[in-house]
Amino acid sequence: MTVVDWHNEVKEYKKHYDNDDGIHEYVEGLLPIYFGDIYQAYHDEIGTPLNIEIEDYHVGFEIWNIMVGHIFDSYMQNFLEAWNEIEEEE
Repeated sequence: MTVVDWHNEVKEYKKHYDNDDGIHEYVEGLLPIYFGDIYQAYHDEIGTPLNIEIEDYHVGFEIWNIMVGHIFDSYMQNFLEAWNEIEEEE
C-alpha cells in the first residue's frame, strides 16, 4: 500500500526550494516507475484501473502511461492541498 504523507513532502520541498517553480518536477519524481508499483499506486489513489475511461488523446498510449497521468494529477492535487494548508499555518 502506497501512502504518501503530503504535509511531510511539502515540508521536504520547502526545505530545499524557496519558491513553487519546481513543484511539477518534484511531484513527478514521486511517481512510481515499475508496473506493479504503478498499479498499486493507482489502486490506492484512485481505485481499480478497470474504470479508466480512454479519451481520444489516449489512443496509442500504453495503459501504464495513462495510469501514471492519472496518478500525477491526483498527487499534484494532494500536494497543492497540503501546500495551501501549510501556507495558512505559516
